[in-house]
Amino acid sequence: PAMGAAVLKNTKEKSHRWFDAFVEGYQRLLGWALRHKAPVLSGVTALLAISIFLTTQMGTAFIPAMDSPQMSATLTMPRGAAQQDAYAMADTVMERIAAVDGVETVGAMSGGSGMSSMKGGSSSGGSITYYILLSDDRTATNADVSAAIEAQVADLDCTVEVQESTMDMSALGGSGVELVITGRGLDEMNAIADDLRGILRSTEGLVDISENSVTGNPETRITVDKYKAMQHGLTVAQIYSELAAELKAENTATTLTLDGTDTPVVVVKPAGQAPTRGNIMDHAFTVTNAEGEEETVRLYDIAAKQETDSVSSINRENGARTMSVSAGVDARHNIGLVSRELEKKLADYELPEGYTVEIAGENETINSAMTDLVKMIALAVVFIYLIMVAQFQSLMSPFIVMFTIPLAFTGGLLALWLTGSELSIIAMLGFLVLAGVVVNNGIVFVDNINQLRLGGTEAILETGRTRIRPVLMTALTTILAMSTMALGIGDGAEMTQPMAIVTIGGLTYATLLTLLVVPVLYDIFRKKPLYDPELDDAAADAAKELPQPAAG
Repeated sequence: PAMGAAVLKNTKEKSHRWFDAFVEGYQRLLGWALRHKAPVLSGVTALLAISIFLTTQMGTAFIPAMDSPQMSATLTMPRGAAQQDAYAMADTVMERIAAVDGVETVGAMSGGSGMSSMKGGSSSGGSITYYILLSDDRTATNADVSAAIEAQVADLDCTVEVQESTMDMSALGGSGVELVITGRGLDEMNAIADDLRGILRSTEGLVDISENSVTGNPETRITVDKYKAMQHGLTVAQIYSELAAELKAENTATTLTLDGTDTPVVVVKPAGQAPTRGNIMDHAFTVTNAEGEEETVRLYDIAAKQETDSVSSINRENGARTMSVSAGVDARHNIGLVSRELEKKLADYELPEGYTVEIAGENETINSAMTDLVKMIALAVVFIYLIMVAQFQSLMSPFIVMFTIPLAFTGGLLALWLTGSELSIIAMLGFLVLAGVVVNNGIVFVDNINQLRLGGTEAILETGRTRIRPVLMTALTTILAMSTMALGIGDGAEMTQPMAIVTIGGLTYATLLTLLVVPVLYDIFRKKPLYDPELDDAAADAAKELPQPAAG
């Protein structure tokens, strides 16, 4: 106000022929909209429904994928591979990666990172981690380079996993799809895990399905029939104790002290004396029968042997046993759409009683974050409404302004769909920004109508004519300021790009329709005069003294 009083002393209205013609056209359109309210509101509602439907077809993501000048890859050798073989394979893979267009430098480190070793490398050969630097003038994206690397090493007897970007923030919430099995019996859970792997293989877009996520090394399992054992005077504990002692190849008999140094004495069984997988069932137990005579009982008389895979680990969640089967999502598919397809297949899979399967991984993280952001947006809308109620001293005027928010959400969703973007956490932040920004134009519009109605003028049409300029200016300044972010130019710019797209799309659509929909809604809800005989006499008299509109 101080600067306006000092600077804007000598101002005169200038003619803007093109803009004045635009305003005249807008007034005619506004007059038509006020006479045909049903088509206007029906069209807006239909676009809102279409945008919601498109959301169900749109992919989701936790954090948008970002191109960066550096990538990484992990080489894993088959189980049992020698270390020298791993090093030779590492050289071969490095040469092939270096031959890919766009790759400038390749380096390798032996041993791998903690995350790569958790994926199950070989016990002897270990894993090799590569860092890959890309050239600045490349035309291929990180996804293109990753696909080219995978094609180059597809024929080698090893597994190479490529991480497309070192700036990938999705790892914060997990990556890919994970199916968590909850139940009691380990064998039954292993069988369910095998079935789930088959379902994952049949789902388009899933790769790197974990083959050994729940099973470890082969084991020989001996199950004792305790009733048969009791007939011979044996218990399960006795059988276990004797077998454990027989299987132990060496025992520390004593410790000798010589010149102050303790030396353990270890008794080692002769080669071939300890039981093996093949003859352990022939092991003999010497027992005393009921008549007091000694007799020999073979293990196969009182137990059964089964060859199976051991469980690498037993996980528990809230006291219940769990196993998991995981898979990655390739660059051509979206985690949200793939998870929806997987949910349909799991719905047709019949689980044994007492067992459950849940989808976890990245999709679970996305859904949880989306739910929290929806709650934040709802709370923001409530705060915005309460502030406007306090300022307008009315419940109806803020209610009319609040209709600009679904208009903004419609525009934001349509903008995401038109640009082929995913519905990510960053995009949801754009909707949160829109909730607070888009109501500004509605507030300016409705407040001006209220002031003009006190004077009895044709308030809605007059407001449209006088307020279209500031409404367009405030919207365009925000839209043009966000346009540089929406272009997504520069390393890591893809992270904030969805927020800019949502804000620009929502603000553009909401601004244009605010100039039509808000007047229509005002005309529907505020038919009653703004002042009535019950108002303060002084205020009513002052209102009646204001200029009256011309006839017609």
